[in-house]
Amino acid sequence: MGTPMKEQHMLVAQLVPFLLSRGYGRNERAPSERELADRFGASRTQIREALSVLEALRMIERRPKSGIYMTTDSASIEALTLFSQIGIPLSRDELSQIVEVRRIQELEAIRLACRRHGPENIDALRRCLADCNAAIDAGETIAALDRVFHCEIVKATQNMVLLRLVNIFYLMTERRREYYFRDPDRRKQSDAEHREIFQAVVDRDEHTAVDLLDAHLVGADSYWQGLLSQ
Repeated sequence: MGTPMKEQHMLVAQLVPFLLSRGYGRNERAPSERELADRFGASRTQIREALSVLEALRMIERRPKSGIYMTTDSASIEALTLFSQIGIPLSRDELSQIVEVRRIQELEAIRLACRRHGPENIDALRRCLADCNAAIDAGETIAALDRVFHCEIVKATQNMVLLRLVNIFYLMTERRREYYFRDPDRRKQSDAEHREIFQAVVDRDEHTAVDLLDAHLVGADSYWQGLLSQ
């Protein structure tokens, strides 16, 4: 019988910072399964299953009759998401590159959304804006609704692979966006910009939609770059 999923996730969350904190080089062997089992009070089977997760994320490589080696330089995007979710800070370069990829994806997405959206997409966006307005009036955060709005635009492309890619960014930045939207003025500004973007999508005005979304993304990214520079 396999390790319960919750226990496996907890063990993975312990293994990742431990291995990263040691700073193993690409050809430097990490502790063995037995050593890891002793350190974390787990069985060899539990450690083996957790290591299988890290191997699937391309964070480690298990070489037969040799040992465990770190390969974080080729880690998958899902591994970066895991780092963010368990509180391991990404480097400034990684953050900058993630933001750049998000911008490329979302600007192309809104072009496609203007061409392909159907009534159900417009209805979903309209509901999101109404929920956002209610949250602002109640003094509540809109971080989750911000994600919904952007992902609904991507849904309007009718490309679910693109949606999964964009959604990864929002999973990676969940904590940052919660902090960002603590400011009531920032909530109102974001909501106003969302409404302008929404109208451009409804009108199928690609040029205006791209310009508005680009300014919207740059505004938020500039805020974080300013914090990082301090």
